Amino acid sequence: MARMPLMRPLAGRLSGLWVLLALAGLWEAVSRAGLASKLYFPPVSIIAATFWKLTATGFLPVEAGQTLGRALLGLGLAALLAIPCGLAMGVSRRLSGLLTPTVELLRPVPPPAIIPAAMLFWGIGLGMKLFVVVFACFFPILVGAVDGARGVAPGFRLTAAAYGATRWDMLVRVILPAAGPSVAAGFRTAVPMALIVAVLSEMIGATGGIGHYILRMERTFAIPEMYAGVIMLGLMGLAVNAAVERCLGRLLRWHDGWKGATQP
Repeated sequence: MARMPLMRPLAGRLSGLWVLLALAGLWEAVSRAGLASKLYFPPVSIIAATFWKLTATGFLPVEAGQTLGRALLGLGLAALLAIPCGLAMGVSRRLSGLLTPTVELLRPVPPPAIIPAAMLFWGIGLGMKLFVVVFACFFPILVGAVDGARGVAPGFRLTAAAYGATRWDMLVRVILPAAGPSVAAGFRTAVPMALIVAVLSEMIGATGGIGHYILRMERTFAIPEMYAGVIMLGLMGLAVNAAVERCLGRLLRWHDGWKGATQP
């Protein structure tokens, strides 16, 4: 009986898998029965066989790896820029007043809208894709850092000051840990955006990557290959999100809101 609580999360995941299998079975039946065009909706069995073939030969993993590398690099650069800037804005009212108008002007701009401008400066190379990913990920992380720094309880700062904490000690030992959950929430929001924008930038201007591959297969009517690319993209996003949740859960295991991320 003591094992039942541990089995509940597993049962929930399996129930979700059954829904996915049911949808795949419905797709297969509709396609085989001729109720939908096999050109646009090939049977799931054919898509699965194509996916396995392209994965086993290493073709799809190579394409997905290019996209993943660009997304993670852009996400990392955005975090390196946004976290210090956000913490500084949260601590300094003067700096916040200076930068907030610019942030609020740029934050609502959809990242795909800046791709044409980025192509003018960097062409279709790595620089363009990184710039767009950084632009997309910067603001969610920045807002999380600002809110986290502003939400630090005044008592924490007063106690640290009473013990003679320097400004550096105040930042590293008080503000940053207290703002950690808010920063992590912004980072978690930015993770799927990094993948989405990386794929979009590849579709608009690239010679490689899973986004470019999916668009190329669609244009040549290689529909099973196109769906295989979509499946690879979905699995990649699932793996990245799971890894990020696990890492953040371990970093913030002391926080009640993140304890569930480390549980099996």
